[in-house]
Amino acid sequence: MRNTKFRDHAFFIWKSFLKDRWLIYSLGAFSVLLTNLMQILAPKNIGWIVDFFAKKPIPDFLVGKDDEQTFLILFIVLTVSRVLINFFRFLWRITLGRQTHYAAADLRREVWESVRFFKRADLERKFTKGALMSASASDSLSARFIFGFTLVAVFDVLFLGVFTFITMSFIHLPMTLLSFAVLLFVPVFVRKLSKKEVDQYRIIQDILSHFNDLSSQAVSTIKLQRLTQTGPFWERRLMGVAEKHRSNRLKGIGLSLLYIPVMGTASIISYIVLFVMGITFTFNGKMSVGEFISMQGLIFLLHDPLMSLGFIISEWKKGFTALERLAEIYHHEKENFLMSKGKSVEENPDIPVLEVQNLGFNFNEGTPLFSNLSFRLNKGDRLGIMGPIGSGKTTLLSLLTGLDRSNTGEIKICGKSFFDYGHFELRNYIGYVHQKPFLFADSISVNVAMDRSLSDEEIWHYLEMAGLKEDVLAFPNQLKTQLGEWGINLSGGQKQRLTLARALARKPKLLFLDDCLSAVDTITEEKILKSLDSHLKDVTLVWVAHRKSTLKYCNQTFELKSVN
Repeated sequence: MRNTKFRDHAFFIWKSFLKDRWLIYSLGAFSVLLTNLMQILAPKNIGWIVDFFAKKPIPDFLVGKDDEQTFLILFIVLTVSRVLINFFRFLWRITLGRQTHYAAADLRREVWESVRFFKRADLERKFTKGALMSASASDSLSARFIFGFTLVAVFDVLFLGVFTFITMSFIHLPMTLLSFAVLLFVPVFVRKLSKKEVDQYRIIQDILSHFNDLSSQAVSTIKLQRLTQTGPFWERRLMGVAEKHRSNRLKGIGLSLLYIPVMGTASIISYIVLFVMGITFTFNGKMSVGEFISMQGLIFLLHDPLMSLGFIISEWKKGFTALERLAEIYHHEKENFLMSKGKSVEENPDIPVLEVQNLGFNFNEGTPLFSNLSFRLNKGDRLGIMGPIGSGKTTLLSLLTGLDRSNTGEIKICGKSFFDYGHFELRNYIGYVHQKPFLFADSISVNVAMDRSLSDEEIWHYLEMAGLKEDVLAFPNQLKTQLGEWGINLSGGQKQRLTLARALARKPKLLFLDDCLSAVDTITEEKILKSLDSHLKDVTLVWVAHRKSTLKYCNQTFELKSVN
């Protein structure tokens, strides 16, 4: 049932894409058809030229007033057909071929449009970073061809096969039927081989997803590996999975290459049958030399599409398998509150910015992590939260920001529940700096600005507020400094301050800080605290920290107790 659902959805995606661009596809298919007609005309024309020199009859529309004019007509037809072949090939490339690239972009975009509404648990357990990387890169690349170049090949084989068969039949029907009969065993083989290839493709993609996850973990823990000398362990682990992927990838390539001997053998046998019968009929006078040459040219013309047929079927199967995997992402359950539309957050001086009443949370209906928690924050208040590891500080921030809504009690932002607001509007009002910094492999300026247009002057301002300006000034490329994956070329404190600058650049009205200065020395921390206190007078702050000194500017504090 599950596979059928995703298969139907995959077909719907493919059909909808073609339907929306029906004019382009029609023009592309027509271009392939005209290309094939010109290809058929070429060997026929050569046969007419041979018959002309052999003084054999040729079609009346090619006969001129004299031999010189007839030859000129034949030459013009041959030349024009070659020119038109190239023109129509160019035409289908800019119509059908280009759709391959448009489809890839759409498929990747849709991955993001779906994943951003997934439940956090699904992102942590099922659709991990490795799985999503594999889907947006490998699966989208495999699926894109069925929207473009694979369709070109399908049209090419279909039109060229039909035209070749019809043209050969007009020359000599028995020879044509016998030469094509050799190909009847091909579909049986292709069906079995394509099933094995699709199964192997799924295995390869699953291993690739696992490898992507491991690679991400290895990069993010590289400094810890140096401290604990566990680098060799990670290397062996990565190399083991890489070798498994390599061997399965080679097995998949081997299955694809099996199409060559089968299709090649069928083509050669068909040609031998045609050649032997053709020679016999030519010697018996039942076929002219020009017709014999035309038949050989036509069967050779069919050779390339026939050799490609196996790969076409292979790409078609793999493409739809990849599209089914993508369809599983597109079709997966979304978090309703992330998709719902609501009102913007509007502050009222008479209503608290954040009000919590009898808040409670517990894991799996066990002992509550905390319960009966109540407090209220007005505009500009600073709340400091402390507590030992495992007391629920990060969980509390997830609840207060609305990222997790499995709590008891009530949380209100400016007098209203989270569910009264749209997620996009809520995120514009709230800022959150996680205790684990996340940075992109891009420049410092891009990591601060993200999706906003900020001048260099503005970026320097936020870096100064976060206590990172002097560090960046010391870099040779300053704002243009490229960061490695996960910001690997920055220290822990620099990563934290850069993510703080990013949050400040979004100008939140309610800012949550989850121990985001834990890796910063006390002197630098003091500078940052003074800067934030000076510049964020109208911003309401909720700050989780382990050091009491971090919370010195907070006008409210409380401590969570660990659950035994």
